[in-house]
Amino acid sequence: MAQVAGDGRRLRVDLDIDPSDDWDCPIVAETPDATDVAVNAVGRECIVDVQPSDGDGVLRARGEVSDDCLCRVFQRFGCVPHVQRVEDGTVLVTTYVDDRDTVRDVVGALRETLDHVRLVRLAVVEGPEATEQVTFDLSALTPKQREGLELAVVRGYFDDDRDVGLGELSAELDISKSALSQRLRSAQAKLVTDMFDEADR
Repeated sequence: MAQVAGDGRRLRVDLDIDPSDDWDCPIVAETPDATDVAVNAVGRECIVDVQPSDGDGVLRARGEVSDDCLCRVFQRFGCVPHVQRVEDGTVLVTTYVDDRDTVRDVVGALRETLDHVRLVRLAVVEGPEATEQVTFDLSALTPKQREGLELAVVRGYFDDDRDVGLGELSAELDISKSALSQRLRSAQAKLVTDMFDEADR
């Protein structure tokens, strides 16, 4: 997972976000399942148009934008959230960032206020047409592999100037260093294999 420089390439980040019970967001207020969501958050007001998965109409909801709102968190890091769908109250959000540091910052900030934030996919995109160059589909991993790899990415373990070691990560997951090392190796091998299999198709 290479650092993306200012050469026209960006990272596409897909996140599954489960709101907390007290999350008062119009994205999920009207329906737990939606195929299309449009968000307009200006100042302290948010207007959302939601198309339920089981209906033809579009529902409109209004809300108040607070400092811990989904849109406000993305805005803090100069990112635009694109809500792809809502399934059983879980929101799939796509955003585009310049580097892994921003991925780490956004995920960390979201986790401070939301129950569950899971990195689903990372893809390198290039040029004005945003052609995907390299895609890492994390859904192919086991839950334990994904948990270990996601923590390593978010905490900067793979960065050249990393200040976190395997011991710290394994302690956070409450497993041994060797177990975490094995999980990371297996996850990386799976991602690389899948990437080349996809390229050969």
